Amino acid sequence: MNPLRFTTTLLAFLSVALAAIAPAAHAQEIKISRQFGLPYIPLVVMEQQQLIEKHAKQLGVGDVKTKWSTVGTSTATLDGLLSGSIDFASAGITVVLTLWDKTVGTQNEIMAISGISSFPYPLVTNNPKVKTLKDFGPNDRIAVPAVKVSVQAIVLQMAAAKEFGADKRTVLDAQTVSLSHPDAAIAVISKRSEINSHFSYPPYSQQELKTPGVYTVLWANDVTNGPATTIEVVTSRRLLKENPKWVDAFLAAQEEANAFIAAKPREAAQLYLAATKEKMTVDELAEILADPQVRISTTPFNTMLFANYMKESGSIKKTPASWKDYFFPVAHKLPGG
Repeated sequence: MNPLRFTTTLLAFLSVALAAIAPAAHAQEIKISRQFGLPYIPLVVMEQQQLIEKHAKQLGVGDVKTKWSTVGTSTATLDGLLSGSIDFASAGITVVLTLWDKTVGTQNEIMAISGISSFPYPLVTNNPKVKTLKDFGPNDRIAVPAVKVSVQAIVLQMAAAKEFGADKRTVLDAQTVSLSHPDAAIAVISKRSEINSHFSYPPYSQQELKTPGVYTVLWANDVTNGPATTIEVVTSRRLLKENPKWVDAFLAAQEEANAFIAAKPREAAQLYLAATKEKMTVDELAEILADPQVRISTTPFNTMLFANYMKESGSIKKTPASWKDYFFPVAHKLPGG
């Protein structure tokens, strides 16, 4: 073969080969997890409308792929963040504080970058003998997303401290079990399980309370003296340093999703149902979203209530001076609390 022709052919081949492998070599995949429930609807909208991909491209990051996963317990979220198998996760404020307490100042530092939402959520039971916390017996079992560390587990401790005294705040801990909200709701509704109670979350709490023989024992907002941002977006300092525009894209996408939910709650509800296959109607979800106690915002509020309690009870060792101690600086411009 003519040397010139051979060289031209080789260069053409290499050009095609490199073009084929270049996207794979430069592919950026952002791994995100969320948990079950309507309070995570901003993340569902972000996924369904590919808002992170949109804002990443606008910020000059190029094409990115997002890999979304749904985990059932707070423990799975914690493990994923610590192992690095998750880039961004939704986590209860109590898990955020636990992660901050364990990792702040280390190479694996993990903190929040934004709030997500606050929804009213009740402790429910199918035991007709249980009217107050004092009525729970040794055979009752209360489902929470993660014993001792989830928001529901800590609020139960807060309620017990008010009911029985601070020295008995953990009196009901032995009766809690870790279970995802959907599985816990099935147990309570079916009445065929030893798990007869559930510190629930929308929309499962609405399904449970529509079931004959299921009652409310208390509402979390009564324990916390009003709404508090119970779930946040968390990530690592490593990711913040290596991919700051991922964080910018995520926050811009979250703000767009929040605006969409506020302006078009029924369309947002439709997206949620399409993604989750929950057995509820758009009208039912829209009614929940219209509750004046519902707050969907990147701004965290009333989170220091949990920080102060967890420090007092010994759940965390460090004392945050303010909410900004367990949120990265990207959130500090928000009027948080």
